Amino acid sequence: MTGQVHFGCRSVLRPVTLHEVKSGPAWLCAIVNGAAALALATVMAPGVSLAPTPAGAAYVAEHLLPWRIGWSLWIAAALALLAFFWWWGSRLGWPGMARLAVALAAAGVAADISAESMLIAWSGGQPFDVGPPLRQSGIVANGLYSVAGAILTLRTPRLPRWLGQWSWTIWLLGLALALAAAAGSDAASRLLTAALFALFVPWLVVFGRRLA
Repeated sequence: MTGQVHFGCRSVLRPVTLHEVKSGPAWLCAIVNGAAALALATVMAPGVSLAPTPAGAAYVAEHLLPWRIGWSLWIAAALALLAFFWWWGSRLGWPGMARLAVALAAAGVAADISAESMLIAWSGGQPFDVGPPLRQSGIVANGLYSVAGAILTLRTPRLPRWLGQWSWTIWLLGLALALAAAAGSDAASRLLTAALFALFVPWLVVFGRRLA
């Protein structure tokens, strides 16, 4: 792979190393997931509960547009994560385990889109039964993403110890979040979500630069 550098009227060809390749999918994933996490922690938070309440339904009915935009952001975040996993697998040369990881992530995205589409479609006057789609997203989608990330981490050679530990912390937090959602614990889910995204968004930037 070569790049062309211009000096006045002359141009010379020089090799372009893999480290100069733009880590665009990682940056995109970081930006979209960061925006989705911010929306969840602010305008969406009063309506997000594994045990929905009339107060939550009233809040969402009064803030239906931000609610729908927020869940649309989460669909975009899931697609951006799949693109990142696909890019990660391509950087590894597509070993069999990387293909399995991306397939698991794709199944997670399907679960996420299905769940979040139900949340977007809700409108006032309907039963405010957001618990099942939240559990589907939290348990199935989040669990599959965490397993996919763990598989890809195992297949990534020569990671510095600190970056490997950072990576494993994220996937373990993701699995813990799936367990919290399965247990129906709002408090644990909120705490783990905050910790997960506080680590995950900057990790995408750092890991993406390393992988590129």
